[in-house]
Amino acid sequence: MREPVFFENEGQRLIGVLHKPQGPGPFPTVCFYHGFTGNKAEAHRIFVAQAEELEKRGIASFRFDFRGSGDSEGEFGEMTFTRELSDALKALDYLRSRKDVSSIAVLGLSMGGALAASVAGKSPDLKAVVLWSAVGRFMDCYVGDNIRNAAVNGFPIDWGGYVLSKDFVDDIVLHNPFSSIAEAKAPILLIHGTEDQAVQIEQVFEYDRVLTNANVPHKLEIIKGADHCYCRQDWKRKVIKTSADFLEEQLIKV
Repeated sequence: MREPVFFENEGQRLIGVLHKPQGPGPFPTVCFYHGFTGNKAEAHRIFVAQAEELEKRGIASFRFDFRGSGDSEGEFGEMTFTRELSDALKALDYLRSRKDVSSIAVLGLSMGGALAASVAGKSPDLKAVVLWSAVGRFMDCYVGDNIRNAAVNGFPIDWGGYVLSKDFVDDIVLHNPFSSIAEAKAPILLIHGTEDQAVQIEQVFEYDRVLTNANVPHKLEIIKGADHCYCRQDWKRKVIKTSADFLEEQLIKV
């Protein structure tokens, strides 16, 4: 079952979809955070496929668009990491308010992974965290290098039809997802492809080191040959199964 969902943050409406298994609930629920220029379905609908797999296992999922992305209100040019982090936390507040939600986990892709890492350090009630191709230091990854090159001619930047502001660049360097995730209380799954051309694989190894040093329980899954969004059926199936197995273990098989 899919339920259209609306919630508000700072006077703007965010739009999402709640996937619910059969039955009255309440259900453990995974909140999805999409990536930079992404949306609640994500590339080749991988978020939809993941939600459908979790639904089969008795786990609900909540996919939504950050302000300025997808169907939600706002302009992309107003987007900053701070604003998206505010949306990410507001989404968790919304889920906590629902009687059909028993516990919460988060899953983030790319910059959404950085958001999930940041949320993990602020939300001790989370039961699990999954990071796909997660950004650790945005301006040090390939996308950050491209933004620096584009910014030589000044701001705003025309980013493939999106408007990217100087506020975004000034704001994102103030955040350190590596430090945030070290405060996490929940088990964490890290997934990354060896041929990621947006976020270097070295960033997931840094997440691994930080979590090891902080004694945070975690697993690391490296997918040989995979690109940033796992754009091949075997990579996609591997990511979805590995994530679903981990989330089922943390949320149901307790």
